[in-house]
Amino acid sequence: MATIILDVSTKEKYRKSHIRGTINIPYDEIEEIKNMQPVIICCATGELSKYSYDLLKRKGLKEIYNGGNWDTVAFMIQKMTK
Repeated sequence: MATIILDVSTKEKYRKSHIRGTINIPYDEIEEIKNMQPVIICCATGELSKYSYDLLKRKGLKEIYNGGNWDTVAFMIQKMTK
């Protein structure tokens, strides 16, 4: 299964700007991703991704990774696709 890059930004912030190829599920709807593993979580600043990561780890998800902010994840994607 391919890794999903999940942007937990609000829907409004995601509409304004996001990393191409990411999926948006806002932080307050994060419970929906239980069957989407492995997942890298990100957001504009990295703050919501940290909260989401912590929440999902407490819920028992195993293949979940905190990618941090958009710049960090965009850099990782760029390195992986070269």
